[in-house]
Amino acid sequence: MAYFPQGKTTVHARCNTGERKLFEALKRHLPDDHLVWHDLPIGDAGLQPDFVILSPRQGLLVLEVKDWKRSTLAGADKHRVQLNVERGVVTSPHPLAQARQHVLALVDRMQLDPALVAAEGRFKGKLLFPWGWGCALVNLKRDSVSDPGFAEIFPPERTLLRDDLEDDTDTELFSQRLWSMMQVNFPHTLTLPQQDRVRWHLFPTLRVEPQQAALQLGEAKPNGPIRMHDMMHVMDMQQEREARRMGDGHRVIHGVAGSGKTMILVFRAQHLSKAAAAVGRPVLVLCYNRALAERIAYLLQQRGVDGADHGVVVRSFHSWCEDMVRTYQLEVKAPRSPADAYFAELAATVERALASGFVPKGQYTAVMIDEAHDFEDAWLRMAVELVNPATKALLVLYDHAQAIYKKQNRKTPFKALGIDVVGGRRSTILRTNYRNTAEVLSLALRCAGELMPQGPASDSAADMNDSELGALLDGASGDAPVSVVRPDSAGRRGPMPVLHEADSPRTEALWQAQRIAQLQAEGVRLGQIAVVFRYKAAMEPLEEALRVHGIPFQSMRTIKPRDLQWADDAVRILTAHSVKGLEFSHVLVGAIDAFEEAKHQSAADELRLLYVAMTRATLWLALSARRAGPLVDQVRGQLERLRAEWAELG
Repeated sequence: MAYFPQGKTTVHARCNTGERKLFEALKRHLPDDHLVWHDLPIGDAGLQPDFVILSPRQGLLVLEVKDWKRSTLAGADKHRVQLNVERGVVTSPHPLAQARQHVLALVDRMQLDPALVAAEGRFKGKLLFPWGWGCALVNLKRDSVSDPGFAEIFPPERTLLRDDLEDDTDTELFSQRLWSMMQVNFPHTLTLPQQDRVRWHLFPTLRVEPQQAALQLGEAKPNGPIRMHDMMHVMDMQQEREARRMGDGHRVIHGVAGSGKTMILVFRAQHLSKAAAAVGRPVLVLCYNRALAERIAYLLQQRGVDGADHGVVVRSFHSWCEDMVRTYQLEVKAPRSPADAYFAELAATVERALASGFVPKGQYTAVMIDEAHDFEDAWLRMAVELVNPATKALLVLYDHAQAIYKKQNRKTPFKALGIDVVGGRRSTILRTNYRNTAEVLSLALRCAGELMPQGPASDSAADMNDSELGALLDGASGDAPVSVVRPDSAGRRGPMPVLHEADSPRTEALWQAQRIAQLQAEGVRLGQIAVVFRYKAAMEPLEEALRVHGIPFQSMRTIKPRDLQWADDAVRILTAHSVKGLEFSHVLVGAIDAFEEAKHQSAADELRLLYVAMTRATLWLALSARRAGPLVDQVRGQLERLRAEWAELG
């Protein structure tokens, strides 16, 4: 059976009567390596055909569906069709002309991508795979349209009729009729990376970090080929499935670091934004730290969703609480210092106002929580109350291994918080880490030690039914904390991480600045470089060293998270807490010895924090220390063992 990334139930519900006939035939006859999308905007122009089919062997096919009856057709040429309707004769675009327009726009675009065109031979510069277009006239039988004039307007090789869609139609015959629509036919099998690149062109909303891509939404076509390194990643099939099939109701996604949780959230928020803006009930996106909130807001802005006027509000939890205090004139009975006491009373004040009805419940079309493992139980209960009760559209994303703010693991089952994820298709585990190279992830896991289960503990999740998976995510086994899922590497390779042991803050800063200057000389954008410290106080020596080198930077020691300018090409100097949820191609983690000196924090908490810092790197990781210590010894030892083991593997 063909794979429908939107979900078969969703597609069936969205189809009109005519489209449903073709949907059932595609479901019945196509094998499971075929991908089928229904009624989605494709390409940068946002054209919206009825069906798009991608086959690794047959190629790309675009189909339009019409449920016209013979008596409805008043006349036609190759561009337009005249239809008899109640109000008289109306003109409609020819479905084959529509489908051709859709596929040609895609072909023109994809032929600029060197990875998708032939480099030599007869088809040099042309797509590596066949492509075509066609239509399905689901209410017309062959014996009713046998006149030659009809075949001239609707060529048989590009037109499916009702006879082709009957339940008893032979699969081989259906396949012959379907693939006869291809413009050209030649043998080629698309690899999985090539299929992902086709999906990148098909669906701009699936692109990762679209603001950094060479081909941004709304930009004019480039004049030359797309360079390989300009192409950005696209959601994998599991991520696309989760993002597309989300309907109303509560959803929980447990995703390991780098599995695409934030990407799914951004996709979903963008998808809901237009409808939310139309009804004046925005989508609320919440997270714990402000830097992540600003980053999510920036990603949405790059996708054309800029604030509440466009249907989405992005806030850190406490910033949202302050919004409520200002809007509804609440009194917070605590001074702003000490900060911990103030924020606790701030949250409690809003919680009481929400319970009493002073802050309205159900004021948001949807609520989405990123890094929910850092949320208190009371905050999650509040989030449930904020969602429109007609939709109950609550999305909770978390990874227990990255819980760095809470002093104890969450032990309260989701159900006790009002979040219903047991049963149905409301809970998912994303186990594959796509962010980090195998080298970076391997070192991070080794340094995390007992923080992670040994071995692929999450394998059983793949075999669970929905109820079992929901029970796992809900922590249904009494008071046991939610399970930690060990991430699986996607296998992407990169340089081995390095460790530099300095003898003072100054010498460490000089080494870091030299490495950054070297990266800049090699063509790395400064905006893709981050330096992460345990404390703000440790940042000053590096700031001075970067000034000496003339390298622009933004440091959290002097800039608040909300004032970070993500569009600027500058090195970011961040704390390990503020870097949660962010990613950079090149990351330096400085003064790692400070991770073992934290007051009022357990060793496990510090290892978790170091793990978060290390897994921000998508390509290149460098660690440095200012003095010797047990943690530095541990990192050095793990790195040496990793190098030795991988050297043996070649």
